Amino acid sequence: MPYIVRPRRVLAIAAGVLLAVTGLPAAAQAACATTTTVKAFSKFSDTRDYSLLTGGSFESGTAGWALSASSVVSGNESYKVRASTDSRSLSVSSTGLAVSPSFCVGIEHPTFRFFARQTSGSWAQLTVKLRWKESSGRVNETTVGSISGSSYGSWTPTPSLALASTLPLWQSGQSVSAQLVFDPEDFGGSWTVDDIYIDPYKRS
Repeated sequence: MPYIVRPRRVLAIAAGVLLAVTGLPAAAQAACATTTTVKAFSKFSDTRDYSLLTGGSFESGTAGWALSASSVVSGNESYKVRASTDSRSLSVSSTGLAVSPSFCVGIEHPTFRFFARQTSGSWAQLTVKLRWKESSGRVNETTVGSISGSSYGSWTPTPSLALASTLPLWQSGQSVSAQLVFDPEDFGGSWTVDDIYIDPYKRS
C-alpha cells in the first residue's frame, strides 16, 4: 500500500527541517509584535524612533526583573524623556546584578540605549550584556558594552549598543527571546540606570 503522509507528520517534518537549517526552534521564528515608538533621544541629536523596554522606566517597580543587591530608588534620570512626572530609577550596587524581563528581538531591532549614572566608587564600570537561550537550552551571554564612571558622574545617555547583530538572526521574520544584564565591576562602585529604550527599525 502507498505510504500516506498525514498533515501532522508534514508539520513535524517542516519544523525539524527549520530547526536543522537555522539552529533555532520553529516557535522562535515568529516576527516580533509592533510596538509604540517615540523619539526618546531627540534632545541628544538622535532622531530615531525607540520603544520603551517593558519595565524599563521602573515607575511601576521591577516586575519580571531578576535582581541581586539592586532595587528601585527615588530619583529619575534628569531629562525625564518618558514623562515629566517620572520619579524612579534602578540602583545596582557594586556587587549587584540586574537582569531584565525577556523581550522579543528580530533583525529589525539593531540597537538599544538607556540612561546611567555612577553613584559611588572611584573606578566604577558598568558592563552590559545580552543573554539568550539556544534551542538546545544552552544559555549564552555576550558583552555588548561597558561604560566608565568618569563619564557618568551625572545622568548621561549611553551610546547605541548592539542588539540584533549579537544574536543568531539571519532573515526577516526570525526572532529570539533575549534579556539585558547590567553587571557593575565588583567593588568598583554602584550605578543607577533608567529609561531603557529599544530601536525597533533596521537601517542600512
